[in-house]
Amino acid sequence: MADPGFEAFLWSLTQQESGGNYSAVGPPTPYGRAYGRYQVLAPNVGPWTAKYYGKRLTPQQFLNNKAAQDAVVRGVLGGYYKKYGARGAAAMWYSGQSNPNKTYGNPPVYKYVNSVMARAGSYSGQSTGGGGYTSGGPVKVALDKDELAEQYGLSSALINSSKELKSLFNQAVSGGWSAAKFQAKLKNSKWWKTQSSSLRKYITTKFTDPATHKQKWAQAQYKVNQLAVAVGLGSQIKSGKSSKLLKSAIYNSLALGWSDERIKDWLGTKATLHDGIMWGEAGEAFDKFHELAYLNGMKYSQDWYKKNAVAVVSGKTTLETEEAKIRAQAAARYGAYKDQILAGQNVMDLAAPYIKSLSTLLELPETDVDLFDKHVAKAMTSKPASGTAAGTQMPLWEFENAVRADPLWRKTNNARESMMSVARQVAKDFGLAY
Repeated sequence: MADPGFEAFLWSLTQQESGGNYSAVGPPTPYGRAYGRYQVLAPNVGPWTAKYYGKRLTPQQFLNNKAAQDAVVRGVLGGYYKKYGARGAAAMWYSGQSNPNKTYGNPPVYKYVNSVMARAGSYSGQSTGGGGYTSGGPVKVALDKDELAEQYGLSSALINSSKELKSLFNQAVSGGWSAAKFQAKLKNSKWWKTQSSSLRKYITTKFTDPATHKQKWAQAQYKVNQLAVAVGLGSQIKSGKSSKLLKSAIYNSLALGWSDERIKDWLGTKATLHDGIMWGEAGEAFDKFHELAYLNGMKYSQDWYKKNAVAVVSGKTTLETEEAKIRAQAAARYGAYKDQILAGQNVMDLAAPYIKSLSTLLELPETDVDLFDKHVAKAMTSKPASGTAAGTQMPLWEFENAVRADPLWRKTNNARESMMSVARQVAKDFGLAY
């Protein structure tokens, strides 16, 4: 028997589930209630509306939004239809697997599928209808493992960290356990008995006092997001939703009992560049390193600045430690000034006589001359003449002669005046001056 068209199939399924009623609400189940014309289970409403409607809705919002219901079912069920055909799609919607001949369920999967297929043949373009054979309850749609983990008060990373916990979780997923059943099994496990009191309290509160759990989560969300902003990550809340990073940090705080300092250090490891700059405390360290390196004639890669800024905000090092390293490298480069540099003086200040002289000779603003100018760099790094006192380099007169040999100097007013002065003196010496 050929598959019915998708519209006929979709219409038939709506009759099967709700009689075409957008306001239908299913009875309580281990998976929560099912909502709307297509009977979408509560745990799936949030992620599916976010993906297919572009906005994450609550079950009640979903129930009141026909457009969202249609968008979700066309996205999810449309994908099933393309992949498995009509019979496989009906089986997936009802049981979470695509074999239409399975005999479990009430009614059995195959009877549900046959009923949908039989009714599809009577489709004549109508959008609603009534009556017919129904499933007797909401559709059991396969849930995303991350969503289930969150329902159970765990994180995927935590589940995967223990073979016993992972095995228990997989049993819960395949067996369709309720949260209460999972909690009961969890508390009898060896894993549970070896965990911290903070994790046990977190899981218990999530199950037994969801209102308190929600309140604590909201408080932690605000506090941890402030820490994220402080270290330079920017706000991790977009359109009212927490990023995956923020959710992980909140979980580490509430469930694992991490201190604010540890959370901040952990968030600091995630700091990165934003269009060539860094934000928050990472940005302060990033800028400080740039400034100190420049004032001491040192150059590093952008990755070096980022790596060390991250190391500072993640608690692996301090500004003072990294500044000392920059000064040590500068002292090695500008050996004649080693003691002054290590004592805290910047090389730029030590080079001030050369910078001022070059600025005057080449008629440049002093702010345009730095340690990377070839004349200044040579003067500051040249070896002192034999017998010269420590802390001195090239004599200033020698430096100025080198600058005057630069073709740039010949284009200055200084050069022209100097040459005119020499010419007048020569003329005077020959008795030609007047």
